[in-house]
Parts: sequence; C-alpha cells; structure tokens
Amino acid sequence: MTLPETVIHDLRYGLRMLRRSPGTTIVTVLVLAAGIGVSTAVFTGYKAMVARPLDARAPEEMANIALKRDSSAPQYTFSYPDYEVLRDSLHCFSGLVAVRPAHLVYSAVSGARKERTTSPGGALGQLGLLRQGVGSAETATVFMVSENYFRVLGVSLLQGRGFETMGPTELAATPPVLLSENYWQRRFGGDLSAIGRTVYLNGAAFTITGITPRDFVGTNIGAPAFWLPLSAEPLVHGDPQWLLNREEQPYRLFGRLAPGVTVAGAEAEVTAAAEHLRSLHPVRSAWGKPAKALVWPGSPFPLPLREFGGLMLATILVLAAAGMVLVVASANVGSLQLARSRARENEMRTRLSLGASRSRLVRQMITESALIGVLAGALALVLTQVMLRQAAAVMANAVPGEYGGLVFHVTPDLQIFAFVCAVSLAAGMLSGLAPAMEGSRFGLSSGTRGGTSSSRSRRLQDSLVVAQVALSLVLVAAANMAIRSSVRSVTIDTGYESEQVLALTVQYPETLKYSAPQKHLITEELRRRLASLPGVASITSAKTPVDAGYRTVAATLEPSSNQSILHYTRVEPNYFETLSIPFQRGSSLAKQGSRGVILSESAAEALWPGQNPVGRSLRPGPVDDRRHNADDLVANGPAYTVLGVVRDTRAVEFRPSDSQRIYIALPEEEIRNYPILVRTRIAPAQLIRAIDSLFASVDPNLMADCSTLAEMQHQTAPFIVAALTALVASSIGLVALLLALLGIWSTVSYIVVLRTREVGIRMAMGAQRKDVLQLILKESVRPIVGGLAAGLLLAAAGSYSARGLLYGMNGIDWVALAVDSMGFLTIGLLACYPPAWRATRVDPQVALRHE
Repeated sequence: MTLPETVIHDLRYGLRMLRRSPGTTIVTVLVLAAGIGVSTAVFTGYKAMVARPLDARAPEEMANIALKRDSSAPQYTFSYPDYEVLRDSLHCFSGLVAVRPAHLVYSAVSGARKERTTSPGGALGQLGLLRQGVGSAETATVFMVSENYFRVLGVSLLQGRGFETMGPTELAATPPVLLSENYWQRRFGGDLSAIGRTVYLNGAAFTITGITPRDFVGTNIGAPAFWLPLSAEPLVHGDPQWLLNREEQPYRLFGRLAPGVTVAGAEAEVTAAAEHLRSLHPVRSAWGKPAKALVWPGSPFPLPLREFGGLMLATILVLAAAGMVLVVASANVGSLQLARSRARENEMRTRLSLGASRSRLVRQMITESALIGVLAGALALVLTQVMLRQAAAVMANAVPGEYGGLVFHVTPDLQIFAFVCAVSLAAGMLSGLAPAMEGSRFGLSSGTRGGTSSSRSRRLQDSLVVAQVALSLVLVAAANMAIRSSVRSVTIDTGYESEQVLALTVQYPETLKYSAPQKHLITEELRRRLASLPGVASITSAKTPVDAGYRTVAATLEPSSNQSILHYTRVEPNYFETLSIPFQRGSSLAKQGSRGVILSESAAEALWPGQNPVGRSLRPGPVDDRRHNADDLVANGPAYTVLGVVRDTRAVEFRPSDSQRIYIALPEEEIRNYPILVRTRIAPAQLIRAIDSLFASVDPNLMADCSTLAEMQHQTAPFIVAALTALVASSIGLVALLLALLGIWSTVSYIVVLRTREVGIRMAMGAQRKDVLQLILKESVRPIVGGLAAGLLLAAAGSYSARGLLYGMNGIDWVALAVDSMGFLTIGLLACYPPAWRATRVDPQVALRHE
C-alpha cells in the first residue's frame, strides 16, 4: 500500500472511530476549539489593532517617515513646506502624502439629520469615557490630506470627484469636501443629492464633491466625517499664512515605495534629504539640528512598534496567556485521549497480533488526534469570527459620530487561515502524541481484562492534569491581579473632590479671530453667569489635576543649589477651596500673580525633609519644553516664597512622584487660556443642561468640552489600559478555569467508567460506598493538589517578576494566591465528586459483567 493510500485509509478509519464515540468526540472538539479560539482571537485582534497595515492598495509598499535627533524623542510630524521639499526631491517614493486629523466646528446643511446632543452618544460616552460638549455648535472629525492622498493610497471614490482631479484654481474658487460613506449614511441617509450641497466647517463654506468607500480609514484607525484638501487649511483657520510656516509641524507623512526600492534604501535617501531640510530652518530651531531618518512599513502608529515598550510588553503577555490557554486545552484533550486509549486496549492487542507495527498504531492514533484538531480549528474559526465581528461592531458603535467611526478589520485573511491550520494541526497532534505512544505499548497479554490501568499510564495522565491545573492557576492568579489593579486604579483616592467638580474648556472658532481682550471679556461673562446658576458652589480657573501632572519644573532651593524635579500648575487663590484640598500648614495664595507658592506634602518633604518649608524660598526653572504646550506659562524666573502646604493629590501617573507638586499663582490676564472649574451642589448632569443653554446665550459660536474631574480621570491612558488589561486577563483566565474544570470532570468521569469492574469487585468483597467514594476522590484530587502546588510557585514567580507593572501590585500577595488556590481546589473537588458519586451507585453484579 502506497503512502497516500495509507494516509487515506488512516483518515477513513479515524473518522469511523470518532463516530463510534460521539459524546467523547464532541467534548474533545469543544475543549480544543476553546483553546484554539482564544489563540485565534488574540492573533486576529493583534493584527487588527496592533500590527494592522495602512488601508491602501498593496499596503506592503507603503511606509511611514519620521526623524530621530540626538537625545530627543523621534519627530513624526512635519511642516507643509518641508513636506513639499521631500515630495519634490525624494525618488525612493512613487508618491508622498501628508495628513492631519482635526476636529472642526460643523454647521449641518438642510436634509442632514441632527446628530449632536449634550450628552455624548455611544457606549463610551455613556460610561463617561468621552467628554461632553456644551454650546449650540457641534464638531466633526475631519482628515486634512494632501491632494494626491487617494491616488497614492490607490483608493477610488464611491461617488463623485476627488481632489486631484481639480486644479489649483478650482480648489480655490470652490473649496471641495468629501464625505465618508459611513457619515453619508448616518447623516444623509444615503441620499445622492448630498453631493453638490454646501457645508460649513469652522465657518468656511465647502461643497460636497464625492463620497469615500465605506470603512475607508486610510492612514488612521477610524473613518472621519469629512476629508478636506490641505489647500483648505488657511480657510478653516482663518490664516492665509498657515501653510507657509516652516516651524509649524502638524503633518504626518506616508510614502509608497518606488519599484525596487527597499525600506533601508528609502531610509538612507530620507536621511540625506533631512540634512537639506535642516539648512532651511533657523540655526536655533529645534528642527535645525542633525537628524537621522526612520522609515518603516506603513502603520497607523506614529512610530515603530519597538518604540512603544508598554504596548509591546502588554502584547507579549497577552499572546503568552493565549498560548498557555492552548496548552491547557491540549493537556485537557491529551488526558481525555489517554483515558480513551485505555478503553481500546483490546483493539490495540488485536491489531498487534495481526502484524501491525507499533509505529503504525502511533500514526493511526495521531491521525485521529489531527482530525480532532482540524475539526476544532474549523469550529474555532467560525465561532471566533462571529464573536470578533460582534465585538468590532460594538466598538464601532461605542464612539459617537462626531469622534469618527472606529474600524477594525477582523475578516480572516490568508495569514489567519494559515495560523489556524498550523495551530489546529499542532494542538491536535501534540495532544494525541502521549496517548498514542502509551496506547501502542499494550502487550499481547499485558494486563487483566477489564482491570485497572497501568501505573505508567496513570502517572502520565496525572502529569497532564498537573500541567493544566498549574497553568490554569497561573492564568487565574494573573487575572485576579489585573482586576485588583484595575479596581485600585479606578478607586484611587485622588485627594480632591472629583465627582462634584466640572471642567469647562472653552473653544473659540479660529476663523472669527477673537482677540485676547474679547476672550477675556467672554471668560469673565461666562464665569459671572456660571456663578449665578442654581447649585453652583464656587468657580475657579486652572489646569485640571489630570492635565497638571505633565508640566515639570526644576526647583532650586535658595540659598543652596540643590534641585528637585517636580510637577507644577498655576491656580487661583480659591482653587484649593473649590477642589476641597485641605491645608496642612500655612495659608493660601494672597492674590493672583503673587510671588508665593503652595507645596504638596510630598513636594515639601522632598525639598526640606522633616522641616517646616513655610517662609523658605525656591527658584523654578524649565526642565523639558516638550512637556509644555505653546500657551503654557513656563515656571521660570525669580525666587518664590513658600506660603503653605496642602494635602497630596494624584493625577494620572501610578508612581509616588505624581504627588510632588508646586502650585503657582495664575495671573488674572491669563485666565482666558485656562479651563473653568465649577463646584456644584447638585447632580452634574443637571448643571450641564443649564450650562448648555448659558453658552448659547453668551455666544452661539462658542463650544466647550465639559466633564467631571472623575470622568476626566477615567479618560486617561493609564486608567483605560488598566481596565482593558483587567478585561482581557479576566476573560482568558475564565476560559482557562473552565477548560481545567471541564478537563478534570471529563477525565475523572471517563476513568470511573473504565474502573467500573474494579468498583464492582471491591463492593462485592465488602467495601462500603463511602470507602469507594474516598478512594476515587483521593486518587482524583492528588494530581489537582500537585498542579496547585506547581501553579502556586509559578504564580508567585510571575507576581514577583511583574511587580511594579500593575498599579498597587508591588510584590507577591501570598494571601490572594492562597485564596485562588483554595478556590481552585474547592471547584476541582466539586468537579470530581459527581462522577465519583455515580461510581458508588453501580450494582456490583452489573459491574462484574462490565467490559
């Protein structure tokens, strides 16, 4: 018989054997499908969210461009004049595009559906993860793109004309705008008459000329409402010089590699061009320093993934957890297959007696395991796709329309199919290898018919149970750590009132060119009328505590020269009263703009350990200009006198230095540039409705972001990462726990069936039911206890290695690990008890006749 004929014969025989025990086959396929499904979901999610390419034709030809200067962060944005120089001089790219996402004030046209409400839509808005808007205007997500954007990406419009078909004269005379198909359906109901209508963005008129394909995101991860050409930038900003400023760097650049050009070759040419760009900037400019190019395969991420250490670490941990779940599932199936192989002892002896070789039996049993793996992989692929599509739809609908529509491509491609096939075959064959090797060892006359299993077989089976229990405990412990860390981060004591304080960040339309005196008058009017609203307790102006954590200052003590790097923020004298931050020493700021400062407790201790700092002097100086916005007042100048010490507060960083803070008086003339903080005695949602009407009456062109400080805290990256980590870890841990329990239950059940004759003999010889029950439970629990011991050691080692990575997790929590172990042991006992109890119900006479 030839090899193909042998393989076909093995497959047919394997299918017949699987059909003979449908119950065992179904359980085995489901268990393995769960493990493969988790791995497939994680791999697909990794491709859709982390390793996603650009949304373009032949995305492997696209590349990102950035510059790296000595001792500074990589620069991944460029000015429009620099873009023009690179576009016209580089030969390594067949096309170079520039893009900038923006939120612009949008005036809806007739026939468009109303979208904006005071409270943000979508699941994220309902959870307080998006800031609410107040005022009569609304915003829309807009991508500002170079006119060649769609041609270089190789994407055709769904309807209408693109920017590149229009000359400079037509672009200036009739400024065009494109709608995304997503927004067109949502706001215009798919009405083709929307093309040709006029919309107003930042007060400037644009004509809708076309519609981009559905879910087209280009160089981002979300579909915007509108696409505007870069030539429209002066219109939406009301600044004719907007595109001429070489020092303004808002645009990301992407290129399509020319035929035959590699990423390394492109990087060398861009590095040479960067030297020319350097000569075009002033000598003292940050952009006038030597730079080396960074060119990497096209990605929505602004830098290569290796630059995001935290993201890569989280990705590796999630992939490792998914791999552990697959190992648990494989060990689970292997244990069940091993029990099943002992039921086939007579078959194996018969085939050996008829001349079959041991290798032939091993190959047959591995073929059956591979079939189980293929069936499990097919089921896992179908179920995973259904769940991922639902998850992608939920995530897309979680964000309201004005923020753009998130798009995640989870449709399986060739890589995902190859991954599933490889994992399925590997998991199936590996899970069947040990049972195949053990099953082929049955001698022609070994064992007693219907007797107990060999000690070697039992040890192997116990080892598989130990492996799945140990890994499951590690995953459960990791999930509990992530959940406790997330809970601690969300319930952190911020040290200030966060639930009853609203932050209003006023936005002025750029095209209307509000002067500084006008903004000051409007701010004063808003503050005056806000103070008169029912339920308002107090009003102040300052950066919010969440934002305040990112401005740093080098505090030099006088008369010494000792320095400490601290956070600082500028506040009004009533800031501490409004946010309920109590004083520990001294008093508040005397007046706005005074030369006094307030220290937090930890800052005072860092500067003057064990001493009273009130009355002492310090001199602030800048540390890193990149931590300051253009309109920030940098703390730099004459000496300040310490007036008081207040309680520590926490912002967004999960480390003690986050609380080391200096408060400096805010000059009155700068109040217009700072958020308005409103302390309320009533429900914040009730006050927001009143504020919405107030803004419309003061100036209908104004908008403001409005959220409580608690909501802003939960909108920060560390809190979102903590929540997502807990969600992913708990999901994987739960799957591992269920797999382990199912494996314990099914394995014990199958072994009890195999030992029916033994149970009958024991009971016929006078053994009591409780004795049989204790015997089976003892033998079933032994590998569980061994697995828990091994898992406890692994979990402790993992906890120690991960100390400091999760908020509030600074070492090994032995109490939590003990609770996890006892909980797992209890659940394991419950899984063992039903099949053991059923064994004691067997009639001894029936058991003695059992085969």
